[in-house]
Amino acid sequence: MDIRKRIRIGDLLIENKLITASQLEFALANQKKTRRKLGKTLIDLGYIQESTLLQLLSEQLRIDYIDLKKISLDPEVQHSLPEVYARRFRAIALLEKEGSILVGMADPSDIFAYDEIQKVLKKPIKIAAISESDLLHHLDIGYRKTEKIDNLAEVLDDELSAAEFDVQSLSQGISNSNDTPVVKLLQAIFEDAAAMRASDIHIEPGHNTLRIRQRIDGVLHEQIIEEFRIASALTSRLKLMAGLNISEKRLPQDGRFHIRVQNKNIDIRLSTLPMIHGESVVMRLLDHSQGILNFDKLGLNADLLASIKKLIKKPNGLLLVTGPTGSGKTT
Repeated sequence: MDIRKRIRIGDLLIENKLITASQLEFALANQKKTRRKLGKTLIDLGYIQESTLLQLLSEQLRIDYIDLKKISLDPEVQHSLPEVYARRFRAIALLEKEGSILVGMADPSDIFAYDEIQKVLKKPIKIAAISESDLLHHLDIGYRKTEKIDNLAEVLDDELSAAEFDVQSLSQGISNSNDTPVVKLLQAIFEDAAAMRASDIHIEPGHNTLRIRQRIDGVLHEQIIEEFRIASALTSRLKLMAGLNISEKRLPQDGRFHIRVQNKNIDIRLSTLPMIHGESVVMRLLDHSQGILNFDKLGLNADLLASIKKLIKKPNGLLLVTGPTGSGKTT
């Protein structure tokens, strides 16, 4: 591995006849405006595929090119590199072996990032090239907000007692009171759901626990919180956000509201239902930032994809898309 070998990406791509001199000139001009790295600029302009660029860099630097979709990560090793450094340097700790840590980097030619990561990990590191889109997906999964949610729930529980729950205080300053524990807790829940691309959030109070479930790819993932007294605070705040009657707890209610989290515009449809231990809340998240996917990104097998493309070209007829809730009909 020769990580300190200085590489001029533009010259390297021209030398291998992957881009033209005019394309490089246009990309450099665009880079001055956006201040992004040249490799990212070339990929965004469509001049080169990310996999092709990474494969070329890995050969020049004599490092491996790893497909994150094909390996399983060790959470303990991943967390050895704090999230702030992982996102700043577009890197992820993959595995530890024989006293050194293998680190995947979206830009393996970044010498400064290499030195800083080695300082943070305090161990020798080896570098591998990885896709930036795959990296960001694994960062969202690996650095989830579940621990933050537990901590905020404990803080909120300390502020509440079984006999004192001031509903009026929730309605005061609803638009600008962003530093209260209940708001921070809801923000952490929504951030985690957005990062995991959850389609639904369920908040269900139990006898001595509070269950928060997220539907991710059709499967419910449950987080149990022992501070069950915070359920009424969460429910009341959500009902206020949805414009519902917070004093009505005996009848089901439906509402909706809009939030912006992690640069995503999300519409939320909310339903409440009275239960034995309080009101349960179900929220459907509709992310308008994802846009419309093309056929190739729907995950259909080749035969089914060919059949659908053939059917939609027919001059008449009806194509039905059916399935249970959350199965992906809208997608």
